[in-house]
Amino acid sequence: MLTTSAPSTFGDLLRHYRQAAGLTQQQLAERAGLSVHGIQKLERGATHPYRDTAQRLIAALQLEARDKSSFEAAVAPVRRHSATPAAEPPLARRHNLPLSTTRLIGRETAIDEVVGRLADTRLLTLTGVGGCGKTRLALEVGR
Repeated sequence: MLTTSAPSTFGDLLRHYRQAAGLTQQQLAERAGLSVHGIQKLERGATHPYRDTAQRLIAALQLEARDKSSFEAAVAPVRRHSATPAAEPPLARRHNLPLSTTRLIGRETAIDEVVGRLADTRLLTLTGVGGCGKTRLALEVGR
């Protein structure tokens, strides 16, 4: 149980409870089924735990109800993005597809056919001999 000033970060809280339980990072990792490196990163504040990880740590540390609730409160999700997304131009869609260095010429019919089939299904397989342009066609449709 915390008696002095409360630790300010999740990592500080984890270190406090681990030391109060008399455990090394290695021992805590073994009890929780985590890696020592993961425990080190959590205590340094280099990463924030998932809920499952926090539950494993709570069980491994054998926290009482009061300590458990303060530990769970420290695991609250961290907001990494603003609440309102930045406005994008209506035609510009974000994607992670590679930029095309050249235009795709003469495949309009194939593009239309693929787009039409995707309207009816979630998964579409493009088949053909190597080098016929399956990937290029799929990337163009994806863009």
